[in-house]
Amino acid sequence: MFQIEQATKQCSKITLTDPWDPLDIPQNATFEDQYSIGGPQEQITVQEWSDRKSARSYETWIGIYTVKDCYPVQETFTKNYSVILSTRFFDIQLGIKDPSVFTPPSTCQMAQPERMGEDCSW
Repeated sequence: MFQIEQATKQCSKITLTDPWDPLDIPQNATFEDQYSIGGPQEQITVQEWSDRKSARSYETWIGIYTVKDCYPVQETFTKNYSVILSTRFFDIQLGIKDPSVFTPPSTCQMAQPERMGEDCSW
């Protein structure tokens, strides 16, 4: 992962500490429910999935996706029964307008292998 200070383009190269989340339904997910959201003539059918297993008392991830095309609607992460992150998705459009935003600047060629401070100063 690159941490880039936008004003100076200083760059740090950091090893990811958490697994990459590809924003999809994991292979080992548990199907929870299927229902429609919206009003009359404007309903969308969604499915709710989680990482709950029968031997566990609660889940740490819940994802809601449209049945047609599997678009994300909401993802919620919990820890110790508390929500730590909840993301709702809306105005989704296919494709990436400018894929170059994922290309690190040339200053990252010699990136330092350490995380920058909160103020992005070394």
